[in-house]
Amino acid sequence: MAGRADGGSSITNVAAMADVSIATVSRVLSGKRGKDDDIARRVREAAKQLGYSVNYAASALRSDVTKTIGLVIPSATEAFAAQLLDTIEPTIDVESQQLLLGIGATQEAQKERIESLIDRHVDGLIVVPAPGTDHAETLDRHADALPIVQIGGRQTSPHVSVVGIDEGVAMETVIRHLAEQGIASVAYLAGDELSFESAELFAMFHTHLRTYGLSTDEDWNRFGACTVQRGFDCAMRLFNGPIVQPEAVVCADDTIAFGVMVALDALDVRVPEDVLVVGYHDSPIARTTMPQLTSMRAPFEHIVSECLRLLASGQTYDVDERAPRIMLAPKLIARESSTLRR
Repeated sequence: MAGRADGGSSITNVAAMADVSIATVSRVLSGKRGKDDDIARRVREAAKQLGYSVNYAASALRSDVTKTIGLVIPSATEAFAAQLLDTIEPTIDVESQQLLLGIGATQEAQKERIESLIDRHVDGLIVVPAPGTDHAETLDRHADALPIVQIGGRQTSPHVSVVGIDEGVAMETVIRHLAEQGIASVAYLAGDELSFESAELFAMFHTHLRTYGLSTDEDWNRFGACTVQRGFDCAMRLFNGPIVQPEAVVCADDTIAFGVMVALDALDVRVPEDVLVVGYHDSPIARTTMPQLTSMRAPFEHIVSECLRLLASGQTYDVDERAPRIMLAPKLIARESSTLRR
């Protein structure tokens, strides 16, 4: 808790004079910001000129540690977020901490959840951005006072740590696996075209096709929603007629792949004998299809351990510091849908 000098100066006046955030003033004057740099010197000089000091007696009456971690996700049912939640909740519980959850599928909804969790004085914050969102402005306001980790997406704020999936490795692994099966052509049913991740994967798909000598047709490859209906409709378009058809279909999500397999079954197109199918996220649906679906599995335990390690360090980042970006390799879980019997 901050004190007020006899002249009425407040922490807001110090922050304005030093041209830093209120949180930075608090960390410098309480000794929690270890760096003795120009920012720290400006804060101390401003506090001296304004006669401002921290009320340490009042600060001692409260604990700065709440034993809570905030997590913001787009949905509790979407495959990636659901598996992340299943992994992080018991891990947090073992550490005798509590997980405070915020769910929002839009820019505004996620921003509200982020601000709400910060108002609850969480010890650290983990954010899984919804597709098409950018929280750099919101997170930058708190990055020098609170450890924040973003899972996936672009590192739009250089002051927020990112732990994500190496999508280049993921797509290269899928295409190499298909090439090893001896097929020559592949279709790709991508995710939402407004998503940076979907666009990045789409570009990598073409790059790795060239690397492994496989072909595609632009009319086969479409962006769209990650739903069973979308997969069904796309497969009906691709395989219901005399047009040239792909020998494999790579899907941005297991739900799309499931819809593809339902349509192929209705058309009497055999998987994997006639066409190979690969999904993404290795959700429970991948193990319930017939045949079982090949899919990419994110390293959830590694993601969670890296996030909690970064939060536990208490490291925050000022305007002149860049937070780390950690990319982890996923694993291909090869099942019957993409494995040809020689």
